[in-house]
Amino acid sequence: MKIINEVQGSQGWHEHRTKSFNASDAPAMLGISKYKSRSDLLKERATGIMPEIDDATQQRFNNGHRFEALARTLAEIIVEDDLSPVVGADGQLSASFDGINFRQTVIYEHKTLNANIRRDMGINGNTGGLDEMYRAQMEQQLMISGAEKCLFMASTWDDQD
Repeated sequence: MKIINEVQGSQGWHEHRTKSFNASDAPAMLGISKYKSRSDLLKERATGIMPEIDDATQQRFNNGHRFEALARTLAEIIVEDDLSPVVGADGQLSASFDGINFRQTVIYEHKTLNANIRRDMGINGNTGGLDEMYRAQMEQQLMISGAEKCLFMASTWDDQD
């Protein structure tokens, strides 16, 4: 895996993403995303025009990034290793990792906890029931990184936590 020296969310990161097949778009590429159709993804790629982000959506993104960072500390305890957010690529395939250890054997993927994820993970936290759109993203991340496993976490935090 080639490390892309761009901070997630930066202008350079956005430019990199326009030239790559990104893990977060894998569900749309496969036609299994609940958030973006394959046709919408193709239109974005062909025209370079991205949908505008309204204030409510931007706030959800900001919260998701905050939850991810807060949960990373717990993830490091679980995997018994440090995890760093990294952008990596293998050819035209790309992934923005919420965390990856130094040896690139473990990756960490975080989503904001919602009722569907809670239901799908079940009482034992088994990701086998996790929606295929999340699994598609993690599969591409594993393929790019060569990691042996992925820790999937979902959480939500409020100001009292």
